[in-house]
Amino acid sequence: MMKRFVVAVAVLAGVCSAASNGFAQERNRVDVRYFHGTFRCVSCNRIEQYTRDALKERFAAELASGVLRFAEVNLEEKGNEHYINDYKLYTKSVVLSLVVNGKEVRYKNLDKVWHLLRDKKGFYDYMETETRKFLAEAQGGS
Repeated sequence: MMKRFVVAVAVLAGVCSAASNGFAQERNRVDVRYFHGTFRCVSCNRIEQYTRDALKERFAAELASGVLRFAEVNLEEKGNEHYINDYKLYTKSVVLSLVVNGKEVRYKNLDKVWHLLRDKKGFYDYMETETRKFLAEAQGGS
């Protein structure tokens, strides 16, 4: 019993040491963010809902594993203003962000979401197509 305890402590110490020395790399992922203001119209709420639903329906496993993450961001809240310049935002937007080794390497503003507000299937298909491209890159494909 004592021998198992010593081995477990040694393994744990090695894992902690690797992480503290920078050897543990952050997992590659895709972040999906819906950017909005405090006031939201019916169309803005629909974009957020369609985005959430499309991701849940078509990427449940990726969301559960953390390789795909979703967040809604109010641009009017203190500290979020930088996103306007970071992503060249001019209206409410859905942005995909490819994160490799903890750093964003590419992003895309999904500007067609506004044109697909009355086409739920088209919206979902667009989200799926663009998100799969980013996921392929996150998983080492191109």
